Amino acid sequence: MSQTSEKTKEHFSLGFSEETLGYLYALAGTVLFSSKGVIVKLVYKFGIDSVTVLALRMIFAIPFFAFVLYQETSKKSVTPISRKDYGIVVLLAFIGYYMASFFDFWGLEYLSASMERLVLFTFPALVLLLGFVFLKKKVHKIEIYSVALTYSGILLAFLPDAEAQGKSAWIGGTLVFLSALAYAIYLIGSGQMIPKLGSRKFTALLMIWSGVFVLIHFFSTKNYEILMHQPWQVYGYGFALGFLTTVVPAFLTTAGIQRIGSNKASIAGSVGPVFTLFLAAILLGEIITWENVVGTIIVLSGVFLLGRKKKVPE
Repeated sequence: MSQTSEKTKEHFSLGFSEETLGYLYALAGTVLFSSKGVIVKLVYKFGIDSVTVLALRMIFAIPFFAFVLYQETSKKSVTPISRKDYGIVVLLAFIGYYMASFFDFWGLEYLSASMERLVLFTFPALVLLLGFVFLKKKVHKIEIYSVALTYSGILLAFLPDAEAQGKSAWIGGTLVFLSALAYAIYLIGSGQMIPKLGSRKFTALLMIWSGVFVLIHFFSTKNYEILMHQPWQVYGYGFALGFLTTVVPAFLTTAGIQRIGSNKASIAGSVGPVFTLFLAAILLGEIITWENVVGTIIVLSGVFLLGRKKKVPE
């Protein structure tokens, strides 16, 4: 009976194994999440600033996360969250989604969508470096090679933008790098909290709090009437940002990580910069240079090495 149920669980959807489903979820989540930068750039064409776009995104996203949280907390077997754990979730929401999103959207005011995705993709290497500096984790040769590849690829891909845009490219690159750093800190912290709370409950609670921080920022610095008088296209893009590039990929990615682990999920996520590169060229008319292509390949090689490294006892 037990073996039968395990076998059914392993091949429950169109014959796909749990591992295959994990890759599909991670891939779909990456594609949707990677389109965020392109949609943000489209909204900016209507003269809206980054804080207002962030507020629109969260206004559309919060109701979905609130519904999921209601479902999770309504279960009879639900375990109350301790004050300490709740405080950690709120802190991770502030750093990992509010600060990361704020720096990311702000950086997109200066940087192209394809470069934004590439710089943001340094987070796996940042997780490694932070673990080495603060958690005293050992770093192996293959990890050093992967970090070197990642940053050399970004430097190569970044040069055309830096030459063409000058100071603004460096400002945008710095802001997006800060976003990647904030997200890396979140990833380290979330690894401890997801097993305690469950991925759905953790994700919903985290995103609701990050939305609260975004809205506090907006209402304390902007006039709320800005949200009331926008073209219909802006609201359409806002919904796409809130639901298609935030809610859906958040749950797809966590579902993928649950099935295949973060290392394999990061390999599946390597399609992100490539997808953004071509999507930005199609929808925004961004020019793809040989430096962009070669730099992207080098960055993805570094991430691939990091994801494929053998587990060595520490």
